[in-house]
Amino acid sequence: MTEAAVHIVVQPRLDSLVTELHSESQRLRTDYAGTVWIGDRAAPDSGLAGPEYTHRTVDEQLFLPDTHWYDVDALDDVEIQVTGGLLQVAPTARRTQGLVGALAEPAVDFFEHPDGDTGVGICLHVRGEIWSNLGMSYRVTVLTRREALLRVGESAADLADVDEVD
Repeated sequence: MTEAAVHIVVQPRLDSLVTELHSESQRLRTDYAGTVWIGDRAAPDSGLAGPEYTHRTVDEQLFLPDTHWYDVDALDDVEIQVTGGLLQVAPTARRTQGLVGALAEPAVDFFEHPDGDTGVGICLHVRGEIWSNLGMSYRVTVLTRREALLRVGESAADLADVDEVD
């Protein structure tokens, strides 16, 4: 559980068919990307979030709002990459960058649909100890057999930014 509001803003999801180099078999490649804001969201004109300095524990499993839904039995050969990068550190009253704390390396896993529908979707696990509001960009790449895809997720254009936890 996180002691701060968590907001997800997704970028357009990229889906493509790729050919493996050695086997020449086709696989579905899906790239998910976006920003997770922890605490205040950044102001659109300056990119800065408020200077709220409070120790908070971050431990969230966040369903990606645009996740595809996969057949868990067809994920035996799935390959996943995940990266995250710190975007913003809140300013201090003296207009310097403030104390951040730390976020651990992001992780990804598949979880059952929260409403009980069939299939599993992608969750981004963000954890750490922070002192200020911050943003983290993420990119998740999933490579799997085409038949693993049960349902296509919503597009970024259909999604407003999502408040996961308040």
